[in-house]
Amino acid sequence: MKIIPVLDILNGQAVHAIGGNRSAYHPLQSSYCESHCPCEIAAATRKSTGLSNWYVADLDGIVHQKRNDRLLDRLAAEVDSLWLDLGIEDVEDLFAVPLHCDRRRMILATESLKDSSVLEAATAMKDPATLTFCLDLIDGQIRAPAGAWGNRDAIEIVSFALNSGVSEVIVLDVADVGEDRGPGTLELCLALRKEFPQARLVSGGGFRTPEHLNRAEQSGLDAILVGTAIHQQQLKQDDLLRYV
Repeated sequence: MKIIPVLDILNGQAVHAIGGNRSAYHPLQSSYCESHCPCEIAAATRKSTGLSNWYVADLDGIVHQKRNDRLLDRLAAEVDSLWLDLGIEDVEDLFAVPLHCDRRRMILATESLKDSSVLEAATAMKDPATLTFCLDLIDGQIRAPAGAWGNRDAIEIVSFALNSGVSEVIVLDVADVGEDRGPGTLELCLALRKEFPQARLVSGGGFRTPEHLNRAEQSGLDAILVGTAIHQQQLKQDDLLRYV
């Protein structure tokens, strides 16, 4: 299992995500860097921890459809790879966003996709190996535009995504992000691992302690997304070493 550090970007700055309440997000205070610049934070964190593959949520793109393209180009030069959630909504976005970029994977998330057919279009237009599907949850409930996935439940949505051609799935509960209550996705992830043993499975939200890391491994996860616990050094170098 690998740890993937997280950066949330809003108004061009790294911000501290808490519980999915984006209006309350404030500039990130990183233990590794005094700056709020995502590039400087990524470089300093990499120097101290060795973590060099990042998940980035461009909230300016997700919320306001104003992506930080230049900033993300600079950030890509500081890291080994980026998983990017840019808020892709519809087929038009597939033409506007360069989905096949060196060292970048594009995330197609239920929060943003207006219709399940956009996922099918993406895998038909682009190399599915460059795409990651994200099942967004809030307190265990699917987070998506009304009617986008019909009556499908979480396992049916993931099955649809895998049948469309993607091989990597993130399960992310934003209600757990930045909170101290621990990860709430592990039961679902265990069920998904049993149902789809061939899939690469990733989860995020609430991973704070070495015990959480052990539970994630036991749930069959290939990787986890970790933000607060890295930026605030709640997970120390010895905790991270085996997952770098």
